[in-house]
Amino acid sequence: MDKKLKIPPQKRQDLTPPKELAKKLQILVGSDFPLTGKSRTDGSNIRKLIGKTLLENSPPLCAEKSDYELMSKKGVPKILLEYVDTYIVTSGTTYNLQVWNRNPSSSSVQIQYANGETLKSDEVRFVLVKIDVAKEMIESIVILTPQYIVEKFGIFGKPTIKSQLIISNKMRQMVIESRDSILFYPDMLGSKSNLSNLKNFSIHDEATSDSLLSMESIKKIVIEKIIGQKIPPASTKNRGQLLENIFAKALGYELLDTEALAGGYPDIRNQALEIKIQDSPTVDLGKYSPEFEEVIPNCGGFTTKTMRYCIVLTNPTTYIVEGVVLAIGDKLGENFTYIANKSYKSQRSILMSFFESIKGKSIFNP
Repeated sequence: MDKKLKIPPQKRQDLTPPKELAKKLQILVGSDFPLTGKSRTDGSNIRKLIGKTLLENSPPLCAEKSDYELMSKKGVPKILLEYVDTYIVTSGTTYNLQVWNRNPSSSSVQIQYANGETLKSDEVRFVLVKIDVAKEMIESIVILTPQYIVEKFGIFGKPTIKSQLIISNKMRQMVIESRDSILFYPDMLGSKSNLSNLKNFSIHDEATSDSLLSMESIKKIVIEKIIGQKIPPASTKNRGQLLENIFAKALGYELLDTEALAGGYPDIRNQALEIKIQDSPTVDLGKYSPEFEEVIPNCGGFTTKTMRYCIVLTNPTTYIVEGVVLAIGDKLGENFTYIANKSYKSQRSILMSFFESIKGKSIFNP
């Protein structure tokens, strides 16, 4: 595949609109496509054909290396120049769409431009090429957005993975250099601000309207009592527990010396608050990740999307807290990138009758 296809466009607005992509690919409908019988080879061949056709039809200009940062080598679309992934559809009653190493419905940042623009997981365009197996020819082409796929066919299945979050050096510095050194997103939950009342609760208690602080209240505590603190070097687990202890006391809890911290998810259940410490680009999220929405047991109806996250950015040399990310889980992917420590795939079945309805066409979100 041409190297140009592996480079994103100069600007996100340079991407060809999907309806125009479909028009450019119409020329391939009805053309021969010999099958080898090997799925990887056939998939590679269709990707090369799509890429070649796009390059021959007024493609965007490639970005310079200094203009963008690829947040992860895994999970990004194969044809970055037009931000598309290609798939080959052959025979059967259903087609199982498999997307490797990203959740197509997530807003996780895949490409970070130097000017602040981003390209995200839920903006990848899917090019599905239906092959007439008997005639070995391209029967139809359809370009679909992740949103259309979910609305038409249902959500992508959740794989079992351990997720991580990448905070780029650029975003880290933006947080540290911002007002109050905090990236903050409010939520609509909780309005209490009487911190003394928390002395009557345990951090293990379920989150309720009687105990839940507003995000604005937590933000004030973070600015006054967390930023500037020193978290001494230790194992990741021990540093995390120390930070949880500091945080719990700052919120107004009275911790007994014999009281063990929760150690589960979330760290401070009574505030539906998960606390992370970060002095390298990677933040380990563990079993639960806002990339995939799940209801959290015994946590007042909170899900991974509505869970409150506090990610503390410490200096790797001085160990001082230089900045903080305080946001609900749903907002994390808008600024940072989800990855997995193992390869995984998100899947969605599509009835073959869908492709029968567009025979002879190249079309966008029919």
